[in-house]
Amino acid sequence: MGHGQELHKTLTSVLSISRSDSTSSLYGRSPTPESNPVIPEDETHGVLGLTTLHDPLPSTRVAADVVFVHGLGGGSRKTWSYSSDLYHYWPQAWLANDPDFADTRIHSFGYKSDWAERQQSILNIRDFAESLVGELKNNPSIRRSNTRIIFICHSMGGCVAKKAYILARQDPSSKDLADRVHSIFFLGTPHRGSDLAAILKRLSIIAWGSKPFVSDLTPESSALRDINDTFRHYASDLRLWSFYETIPTKPKVLNKIVVERHSATLGYPNEEIVAMNADHRQLCKFNSPADPNYRILRNALHTATDMLRSLPPLDLTPSQIHASSASAQQDLNQESISQRLRSFLGVDDTLEDELQILQLLQEPGSCRWFSEAKPFVSWKIDGSPGILWLTGRPASGKSVLSSHVVEKVKSIGAFCSHFFFRQREASKSTLSDCLRSLAFQMATQDSQVRNKLLQLESEGVTWDMTDELGVWRRLFVGGIFKLPSISQHFWIVDGVDECANFNSLFTKRILATLPSGLRFFATSRHLEEIGRGLAPLGSRVSLQSLSEADTLSDMRLFVTSRLGELDRLENDESIREMCEKILAKSSGSFLWVRLVLQEFENAWTSEAMDAVLSEVPIDLQDMYHRMLQSMEKDRRRVKLARSILTWVVLAFRPLTVDELRVAVKLDVNETLQNMSKAIPSLCHQLVFVDSTDRVHILHATAREFLLDETLHSEFAVHGVEKHAYVGSILLRYLTNTAFKLHAPPRRQSSGIRGFAKPACSTSTDLSLLEYAACFFSEHMYRGTSRDDTLMAELCTFLGGKTILSWIEHAAKHGNLGDITRTATNLRGYLSRRMKYLPPTDPSAYLVDCWVTDLIRVAAKFRYQLLTCPSSIHYIIPSFCPSESIISRTFANGARPSAITVKGIPPASWDDCLTRIDFERGQTTALSHDSRFFAVGLSTGQISLYDPHSVQRVATISHPERVRMLGFSNDGEYLASSGSRTLVIWQPVSGVQRFSFPLQSELIAFTFLNGDEFLCAFASGELTKWRLDSGEYETISWRGVQDKDIADTLEIPEQPPSSAAFSTAGETVLLAVGYRNYPIFIWNAFELQLLGQCAADENNGIDDMAFNPNPEITILVVSYSDGRLYLFDYTTMMPTFTRSNVFANSISCSSDGRSLITGSTRGIIEVFEFDEDHSGNMVLVPIYGIQAFDDSIRSVGFSADGLRFVDLHDQQCRMWAPAALMRKDNELESVSDIVPPPPKRVDIFEDSEIPEITSALVVSSNGGCVIAGKSNGEVLVFSAADGRELGVLYRHGRGVSVVNVALGETRNLVISADDSGRVLVAELATSLPVSSAAQKLPAAHIILNRRFGAAVIGLLINPSANRLLISGRNADELCDLPSGRVLGLIPHAVGSAVSMAPNQHAGLSEISDGLTAAVAFQHPTNEAWVVLMFAKTTRIFCWSDFQELTTVSGILLQRPSTPVESPHSTHIRRTERPVTHSSSYYVGQGFVLELLRNSPSVAPRLYVWPVSAFDPAAALPGCPAQRPAEVNLSPIDAEILDVLGIVGQSTVLIIDVNLWVYSMELRPTRGTPQARSSISPGSTIVQKRPESVTLPVLTRRHFFALSEWRTTSGELRCAVAQRTGGPDFFFASRHYIIVIQGGLEFSEIMIAG
Repeated sequence: MGHGQELHKTLTSVLSISRSDSTSSLYGRSPTPESNPVIPEDETHGVLGLTTLHDPLPSTRVAADVVFVHGLGGGSRKTWSYSSDLYHYWPQAWLANDPDFADTRIHSFGYKSDWAERQQSILNIRDFAESLVGELKNNPSIRRSNTRIIFICHSMGGCVAKKAYILARQDPSSKDLADRVHSIFFLGTPHRGSDLAAILKRLSIIAWGSKPFVSDLTPESSALRDINDTFRHYASDLRLWSFYETIPTKPKVLNKIVVERHSATLGYPNEEIVAMNADHRQLCKFNSPADPNYRILRNALHTATDMLRSLPPLDLTPSQIHASSASAQQDLNQESISQRLRSFLGVDDTLEDELQILQLLQEPGSCRWFSEAKPFVSWKIDGSPGILWLTGRPASGKSVLSSHVVEKVKSIGAFCSHFFFRQREASKSTLSDCLRSLAFQMATQDSQVRNKLLQLESEGVTWDMTDELGVWRRLFVGGIFKLPSISQHFWIVDGVDECANFNSLFTKRILATLPSGLRFFATSRHLEEIGRGLAPLGSRVSLQSLSEADTLSDMRLFVTSRLGELDRLENDESIREMCEKILAKSSGSFLWVRLVLQEFENAWTSEAMDAVLSEVPIDLQDMYHRMLQSMEKDRRRVKLARSILTWVVLAFRPLTVDELRVAVKLDVNETLQNMSKAIPSLCHQLVFVDSTDRVHILHATAREFLLDETLHSEFAVHGVEKHAYVGSILLRYLTNTAFKLHAPPRRQSSGIRGFAKPACSTSTDLSLLEYAACFFSEHMYRGTSRDDTLMAELCTFLGGKTILSWIEHAAKHGNLGDITRTATNLRGYLSRRMKYLPPTDPSAYLVDCWVTDLIRVAAKFRYQLLTCPSSIHYIIPSFCPSESIISRTFANGARPSAITVKGIPPASWDDCLTRIDFERGQTTALSHDSRFFAVGLSTGQISLYDPHSVQRVATISHPERVRMLGFSNDGEYLASSGSRTLVIWQPVSGVQRFSFPLQSELIAFTFLNGDEFLCAFASGELTKWRLDSGEYETISWRGVQDKDIADTLEIPEQPPSSAAFSTAGETVLLAVGYRNYPIFIWNAFELQLLGQCAADENNGIDDMAFNPNPEITILVVSYSDGRLYLFDYTTMMPTFTRSNVFANSISCSSDGRSLITGSTRGIIEVFEFDEDHSGNMVLVPIYGIQAFDDSIRSVGFSADGLRFVDLHDQQCRMWAPAALMRKDNELESVSDIVPPPPKRVDIFEDSEIPEITSALVVSSNGGCVIAGKSNGEVLVFSAADGRELGVLYRHGRGVSVVNVALGETRNLVISADDSGRVLVAELATSLPVSSAAQKLPAAHIILNRRFGAAVIGLLINPSANRLLISGRNADELCDLPSGRVLGLIPHAVGSAVSMAPNQHAGLSEISDGLTAAVAFQHPTNEAWVVLMFAKTTRIFCWSDFQELTTVSGILLQRPSTPVESPHSTHIRRTERPVTHSSSYYVGQGFVLELLRNSPSVAPRLYVWPVSAFDPAAALPGCPAQRPAEVNLSPIDAEILDVLGIVGQSTVLIIDVNLWVYSMELRPTRGTPQARSSISPGSTIVQKRPESVTLPVLTRRHFFALSEWRTTSGELRCAVAQRTGGPDFFFASRHYIIVIQGGLEFSEIMIAG
């Protein structure tokens, strides 16, 4: 113990303690310790961060910024002070007063490096360096100038400065700072570590815990090695001074040099090396300015500053000018924009990591053979051809070459974006990841791209981030590629073959639609699929191959440089000879060479090196065998090594060290420590950890080697068994650990309830959660289906609440594709598992049910899950079909629930997501895009719908019956065609771009790249329009004369009946079909006849389509006799035929995998394209729908191919069958799969069942709901469960009841039908409180009166002896029960009024800005009725309809015209705009108005004081009444309607996305509370508020379903107040849904 204490004391003395001596001053000052006070320790140590010690006078031009950086155990003042006397703080006391440094700004940087501090630390050298860079960037004097920077560093401070310089060089945002660094002074810096650090490390761990920054200084530490390896590439731009100690430190225990000369120097050509007569401590502490060591350092610094004074000032780049003049706020704005783009695109901020690593591997002068070759030069300079593709063997240097290409492109000032596919790189495994990363990089360089992406973000553009085609079309084709700057951009993509779905580049025509100006460079291995995919691009691509001879010179440079750095060979000749030996055995493999050089690090003789060369196998396979044999020798490590290799090899993305630590713990129950060192050590370099702490296999070939089924080693990874094993571990982890800690939200005890915070344990490591949740099903899918344990773990996962927590987790991350992908994986696993299970096995049933539910939940509740992920626990299960597994397990009493839904008919999942009915016109045309799908009608109306929410977002009008619709590939244009007119629209804005009269029947059209539009006409003509200018040209195929085909391929004289375009390949093809003739295939642009496709007979063609996948060269043709043909248009031969299809419409999915047909007999069939044993393309049926006699007019797939839409009669249906959810790459071995037969669904339409057509009215006792139906019936429904209790009475036949009202004081029910007839029925007794209590009361009709016009609304007074009937032209007041008319108020000519019954409100639709009225019960006087006009209020008596106000009424003054809605879709509708529409709702002491001015302006919500309805306010001279405005910003979307007012001040509203909110109104002045009560007599607002915005507390609760809306989009809802909270009633077709406890679930909304 005594020795340890002495050692600690000694080391402290060496590194930190200062002596107090006195000497004379160079500047004439001779202080003594007594003459200067001793400063307290907290001040003598120095402050943290960057402190400016000296700033020249404002008139002085600053020559340099000198920054002092202390070392281990030091401080920003202590390190540079001989004593605690301020006089000895020489940077400030001496240097600042030296006339030679009067123009030098001096700073000192401090950081927490006390190794002896009695607590652990997590900081390392990188952390200190990052802090230094941040301080320099944010220091005002440095940031606002362009001075050069000099670092003076003691000990570890030199390592910190080097790392800071590296970070600045690698960070584009810090490039300007890095360019300013001129010199670094190293004072005893341990570049290669110090033995003293090893002692400190052991002492600190024993005494107080580890300190990473001490470990970083140990000899040959990985941190120092990484810094040195990187710094040498950047050091050539700097001037370096290295000062080393020559005197040992001589305390009692230690007597040695702390940092030896070889460690204190770098050996670089631009380095000056100086020996100092000092020990390690005295290198930076001086007794006086006369100290020789100080003079040496001071004069060297003077030399450096003189160099700077002789240099011209740095030229300010635009970014520097911006930084120096715009202040830090603008920098923050740039960072905010960058963060917005990262969030919008879903990319990380580590884009440069891979590039920097590869550039470090590149030797200076290498790769020039490629960059100086003609193909590269032509591609770089001229863009000819635009695509340069390089193929080569694995490990042949393609990636390093790609990094060289990036460097060369950047050197010419072009915009260069790069992406390196690596299985070892997280978030870099899919094509979508690549495309989004490229878009982000383009935006960081090009303001045009940046502004375009910010515009898309502000418009709320969304897409599935896993869908590369959606990303391609939405971001690039529809946006970025249209910018003028696109020709300045280069893309560099390395390792394309390592992308999981690289085939989409070809099959989805991504490469084919690259703009000609953009230059694309790619590398890959030699793969047949890539060669085949590039072939159709023809002259647009230059395909180059990498050979051993090409890379030999580069490899020679690499080997020579590394041998020199090893310093094992004595002279250049020895290095040359050894280099040739290595190259002779390398076979062109850089990987093999690197491994040999790594082995050389432990070889100190030429014989040992020769032995390494003979022992390391030339063949990579043999080399991997040798590694495994070495690992097998250490039996203690085998278990851990085997576990690490298994996880790393099988992982679907690279695991972080934290993830791997948890995985290994779960696997072998051992906890790995110091992972970055343990992992490569245990696995003998087969596995390594990168700079971002991600674990990778050495090379792709090593993964293939370990997965080889023929490998006989205990380290072999037998994929099928091990995938099942890993899947079991991950499922157990999710069930028992991860989601067990994240319990579902719990209900609160009182009030409107929200979610409690999830329980969480700090002792359990959740590092593996992200990977486990995302990829457990991938392991299952690839695992053996024989494993009983795996099935048991899966059933446990699905059988409890874990599955809901997992869905919530996926939704929180914004990618519901994980849910459908998991369901698809589970379905594939189950199909193989069934081979080992009986047909009725309960586990198989459970999995099968959840497969269906996962797909359905993700499809049906997509928007709700993304908006509120936690809704999966207590809302969504209740809205699922009662026979679904999720409903049976979690909804309506199955478990404690915050919401109960009743009245939905018992059912299982319907493959039909929604049905859209059209009141007028037949459906005629359909087109689907990623942003919209469009439905055309015989009336010319075209409705645009959101494909996810299926909400109508716009309506445009074609001038005639719509025959054809089609979107452009990027979704920017929509073409609509009739028989006489073709119109091109921009659907986002609703603007009509062009309108062309048609001289002949249009039979086919397509959009081309570059804003071109191509049409084929029955006249035999082709017309191509340019949409940017409107120019066009026309050619005819009838005049084509080809001597070679004239005798055999005669062009018919008759007009063609159908045609189809193909733009999949380089050549645009046109297929033209005639009755009784073969189909002609043309090259459309050259009008070259390529051949004919002939069937046995041809009585007419109904439809035909090309497969959009260029690798599937198929034309699909539907003949009128019912046959469906597939023709290979390269051979012109049929490959498949199917009878009795009768396809009236056919469509292919965008990826070309699926085909859908709709027949005249009401049958919809879905097929998959496949190959038979002979390689011929065939169709395999996977799904079918039988709609019986209902003819299908059109069918079409969604952009992602997971849904389809069909049209028939007056209806559009969207379908999402599970059969469309399938893997992109199915397993090759499927011998144990039990294939299910194609599913066929029978559709029995219930259109004959009468539907609810009136608003809903709830009885005052809350027991019943009254509604009218389309057959004239007035019915009673149970308010408890929505059951239909019976019919009260009926109107005549053929009419629909449109209005219902209750006068319960006299047991009256009033109703009106669409013929204008009003019936008043008197009930024998009051309506029942309970549906089970008694029969319905008998109803007696006491009034049967025809109004004479359409009835818009009914309003009955509280005494039920007066009835106000509102029509479009007049209001009539009738006496009850006599029906005598007591008064009539005609409306202004051309105006319109409508009123709908509501417990509190009336509704008006006021058009054209003309005077009109809406009536509602007066808020304070039961004897009065209020009529609201556009700008006035008029009060009447119920008794005789006498007006209490003057003719001019009470003047109303609303706030100024509203601004455009922030939630608006910015789509212009072409129907007549509504200029004013208001709804009114009477509360306790206030009246609420929902005002809509136009579809493009956000609705506003106003609160009117009761004083606005006082007749005295109409007297002359009274000021105008003004409302308070309710703040609606917390609501995510526009308001659809106000559902009612409950309690004293709680307003219930619903938005256009059908989420229900409650808003608690509070007084405009006062302290906000969680709840507020407004008494009936109080006034919410001041009498004359000046544009008051009313404070509210807004909560979101639950949602309604879109299928509950009527054909016109109306949602019929009523609310009944209950003691425990309101009940909600929604009408859906012919039944009523009851929602109880709807407000129990709540989220407080914050204004955004």
